[in-house]
Amino acid sequence: MSWIYFVSFAYSLTALFLLAMTYIEGLQARAPWNMYRLAGLLVCIFWPVLFLYLMVTMASKRRISQR
Repeated sequence: MSWIYFVSFAYSLTALFLLAMTYIEGLQARAPWNMYRLAGLLVCIFWPVLFLYLMVTMASKRRISQR
């Protein structure tokens, strides 16, 4: 099995968990379905990519400065 399958599965599992937690939080708060709630759900899907991008950027800058 290729590493891309593992990464895709891990990403999907993380995004799904965060999406479910945010959805449940909204249900418990009895929050209305508005733009902010939908934006929060969308952020749950995209923030792991941003986190990974920041980690790779920080690691590459660290390697460059150590040379």
